[in-house]
Amino acid sequence: MSVWLLPENIADMLPREARAVESLRNTFLKLVESHGVEFIRAPLIEYAESLLTGTGSDLDLRTFKIVDQVSGKTLAIRADITPQAARIDAHILNRPGVTRLCYAGSVLHARPLHPMASREPYVAGVECFGSKSKESDLEVISLGVEALKKFGLKDINLDLGHTGVAKAILSRDPASKQYMDRILYALSHKDRSSLEELAGKLWRETVEDLIDLTVLFGDKKVLDEIEKRYNDYPEIAEILTEVRWLGERSGADKISFDFADVHGYQYLTGVTFGVHVPGRFQAILRGGRYDDIGAKFGRNRPAVGFTIYLREISSHMETRRPYAILAPSDYEDQSLAKAIRQLREDGQIVVQLLPEDNLKTLEESFRIDEELIFKDGAWTVDYRTTVF
Repeated sequence: MSVWLLPENIADMLPREARAVESLRNTFLKLVESHGVEFIRAPLIEYAESLLTGTGSDLDLRTFKIVDQVSGKTLAIRADITPQAARIDAHILNRPGVTRLCYAGSVLHARPLHPMASREPYVAGVECFGSKSKESDLEVISLGVEALKKFGLKDINLDLGHTGVAKAILSRDPASKQYMDRILYALSHKDRSSLEELAGKLWRETVEDLIDLTVLFGDKKVLDEIEKRYNDYPEIAEILTEVRWLGERSGADKISFDFADVHGYQYLTGVTFGVHVPGRFQAILRGGRYDDIGAKFGRNRPAVGFTIYLREISSHMETRRPYAILAPSDYEDQSLAKAIRQLREDGQIVVQLLPEDNLKTLEESFRIDEELIFKDGAWTVDYRTTVF
């Protein structure tokens, strides 16, 4: 096997992509920190027991595990940073009141989210701990939407849901626990036939309620249809009021509602939300409320947060070469060195030529319209005339 080959769904991040992702990262961190959100940097590897606490089987299947040669215990490489943020909030910071944390970094998936997905997503996110109010849901959702707008994305369609709808239906049927994996798969894939196969195993009313849930999705008009269809579930009426309120204030350009979207059902406890872009399999933003993870770390704290997939976003966006200024290769001229240093301190990119430099290669990465020339006794930036 060639030594330069990489594993499936693993790829280098080359200069243009790396530059785009880093720009998105910086934009994101600047925005969320202006909202009072504090940055954390968690380790890539932890004990598996900690990383998988309260997250359900989906994350377990996506997590690489190895044996620690020091302790003999099972270690895991993080597939999600949210559990780490929950651990830090509950066990390390241990603050009263509300804590707002953000992060940015790579995670590693043992299995890709879809056949074309990278197994090393580069993600950023926000987690808000200590508030169970709908206002905290709104703060996090609207911050995620604002971040996408800061990235330059337009016509943002926010998809809202709530795990409480499916849970209200399933909680009435004692047999649902036995077939939970099949139910969740059928709901998430809107697979009516798979639900019909559960007739005789679940109550007839349960199967009918679940099937209807797979077709009742769309704009705000669907909320009225759901309210009429499930009028014998008082908790569903309360949920619909809440998600309607969130949608109206989210800042998204379009709102849709889908209560059959049960991603993260095993650990999410309330509102769920996501944003997709045309032509991409994977959501570029996923989030929701998860009030029970902190309890596993010894401190039960309500929490809501989101993850943004920066690498997915960068591949969807047009990348532009940054401007750069050429400088001659005279490394002995101190006045030239001073001029280059000043330009760089002012935020300019200056490429000082080496004998082996190739203009075609440089222009693959930069737009080079200007150069430093010695004119009227001083080094001055002027339109480029150098050809080589």
